[in-house]
Amino acid sequence: MNLLDACPKIYFGPDSLDALAELPAGPVLVLCDPYMAESGAVRQVTGRLERFGRAYSVFSEIEPDPSIQTVAASLQVLFRDKPESVVALGGGSAIDTAKAALYVCLRYKEALMGGRYIHRPFFVAVPTTSGSGSEVTSYAVLTDRADDVKIPLSDRAMIPDVAILDPSFTKTLPAAMIAYSGMDALTHAVEAYVSRKATVFTDLYAAAAAQAVCRCLPRLYAGTKDDATHQDMMLAATMAGLAFHNSSLGVCHGLAHTLGAEFHLPHGKANSIILPWVIAFNAGLGPYQDRPHLDVAARYGAFARLLGAPAGSDEAGTAWLIGLIQKFNVTFQTPASLRLAGISQGAYEAARADMTAKILRDLTTKANPVPVTAADVCRLLADVYEGGGPL
Repeated sequence: MNLLDACPKIYFGPDSLDALAELPAGPVLVLCDPYMAESGAVRQVTGRLERFGRAYSVFSEIEPDPSIQTVAASLQVLFRDKPESVVALGGGSAIDTAKAALYVCLRYKEALMGGRYIHRPFFVAVPTTSGSGSEVTSYAVLTDRADDVKIPLSDRAMIPDVAILDPSFTKTLPAAMIAYSGMDALTHAVEAYVSRKATVFTDLYAAAAAQAVCRCLPRLYAGTKDDATHQDMMLAATMAGLAFHNSSLGVCHGLAHTLGAEFHLPHGKANSIILPWVIAFNAGLGPYQDRPHLDVAARYGAFARLLGAPAGSDEAGTAWLIGLIQKFNVTFQTPASLRLAGISQGAYEAARADMTAKILRDLTTKANPVPVTAADVCRLLADVYEGGGPL
């Protein structure tokens, strides 16, 4: 039996923030990062709340890669303000913080009162980047700073009720953030398409997302302010989110979560460096020919042809896909290895055993289309550090 979980309701395009008029009566809590508050971007939300007669409060202390401590602080605000609605404005960090705070709030109330008496605030996600897809998924990623580990969470209660995709937010992003968030979306699409849990629906979302990323991302990186291009890229990230929400991800994200927490590497940047190696590993190409997986190579080959690869064997299509990602990395000035990203070899080697254990425990690693052992993770860690390209 297959399932497509197609929540939430999605508003997109010019004036889509006017959908805030549909919020339930009662106070609203807006969660965002300091930049959203200091730059005045949050006024696009709060100005509408004022126009619609909604009382609101703002919590703007959310940092990149949100920590457990930030979720705890957000939870205290939830208990204090007792909002009827929560609006998360920002990239994946703001949305993930809201998700985790709401989740913990629900579990806490259930433990005290039982499920019949629980009221969950109406939850709206307003992404300001085109990458994480968090606005339509049940996933959140938190950082345990004490142990330098990222913790993926998944629960259906964390899916927003509404996602609002307003492309005006992405027009002021720096080029590096555009590139890395876009490559995160592309990685979501690639991993969703080759997942063992992929379906005809997730294939459609993943393919459409990747096609839009390939068409839009270079133009956005070059600085275009074209409304349609920004909107298409935002839709691509959301479609990739819908794809992986239903089909899961893989070891590329498992590696990126752990490496990001250990070395404070931006998530999309980590995915960009790692993805060519993981594709070769899963398909059994290049240095991984000792472990061929022709069924996975067939999926990569089909995906590559949807993106414009010439007719040919699945292995050739997979190699074309790897080359496409490497070309993007050159265009976006992404280092070809973790060594070139400035990570010390000594620190890397010292952390490898601990990182291997964390990667194997990661939810996304467990969903990889081929089984992953500790030896496999060690091999991948060595390869992505040295770089040079898998083919």
